[in-house]
Amino acid sequence: MYVPRINGARISCDYMYRGQRIAMMENETLAVTLLLDQGGSIVEFRYKPLDVDVMFRAPWGMRTWGSWIPTVANPRGNWIDHYPGGWQTVFPAGSAASVYKGANQGTHGEVSLMGWEYEVIKDTPEEVALLMRVEAQRLPFRMERTLRLKRGGGILEIEETVENLSPQPLHCMWGQHPALGEPFLGPETELHLPPCRISRSPSGEDLPGRVVPGTSGAWPYLPGRNGQPIDLRRMPPREYPASDMLFAAELAEGWAAACNSRIGMGFGMSWPLEHWPYLWIWQELGGSADAPWFGRAYTMGIEPFSSIPDEELPGLAGAVANGTALLFAPYERRSLKYHAIVFPYEGTLQRISQNGEVEWQIGRGMH
Repeated sequence: MYVPRINGARISCDYMYRGQRIAMMENETLAVTLLLDQGGSIVEFRYKPLDVDVMFRAPWGMRTWGSWIPTVANPRGNWIDHYPGGWQTVFPAGSAASVYKGANQGTHGEVSLMGWEYEVIKDTPEEVALLMRVEAQRLPFRMERTLRLKRGGGILEIEETVENLSPQPLHCMWGQHPALGEPFLGPETELHLPPCRISRSPSGEDLPGRVVPGTSGAWPYLPGRNGQPIDLRRMPPREYPASDMLFAAELAEGWAAACNSRIGMGFGMSWPLEHWPYLWIWQELGGSADAPWFGRAYTMGIEPFSSIPDEELPGLAGAVANGTALLFAPYERRSLKYHAIVFPYEGTLQRISQNGEVEWQIGRGMH
């Protein structure tokens, strides 16, 4: 008889939530919960010493398939209707709906809405690992994800592999969509990035954003709609709603972090720039008064990506047009490894290394 461990690294795929399969991975520092039937979405990334989950949760909660039927199809696709918050892998398309090689792709592609096959490939007190697989339906790609969590630390290691299953060359967009939320996200939260160039999407002029649409400059400042430079490291409080879509390029290194000095913790990611040279920064800080948010969302996505949308064409079609889409040769297979981490706040963060270690400015320690 199998008896679950009560300490060290642990994993279980025996849980259900409203008919959905759930995977749980945890150790002494970090607890991670995934929706296996909805894209392997990470809906909990909890720093256990402070009992703080850094993930955003959508105001409508987790809508499971069959429990809610839309009265009319959304022309942008099903993604937002079933978005639970948290963290999705976005593939093979990102951003708005588009058509590529005759295949319709809704908002943020396919795999984050699909059920994934899974297998526990390691289950020891020192390390647990979960392998997940899925095949996209409208473009012939296979994706695999392996998540590893070791005893004690706050680092989740993720390896992803994409394979073109066809004899045709195929474009795609490939990235992550982790959305941070309250109580972790707030006016005390500071966003840290390496040196980079930051730009604000030219769209959304009708929304109460902080930044002048279509502007760009060196991180962390952009021209504000109030006539003053906006320090993008800081979040406005809820009583000053804002909505801005930002893109970082020319990153010196592949990492990003957010620290909350009041709570005393941070969340960060590191990734290989050769695969994901861009960072999307989605700030929906109560600024959208109409559907789908109606002013109820307070979240920031820090999203490493292969590509960026085009100003004229949406989604994957636009990324192909602007030259940022990835191109897979027939039957080509590519892999990458990246890390996500939660950690105690210890002052001024300097960087996050490629293996997920947090480095502080001189005089501070390393995790």
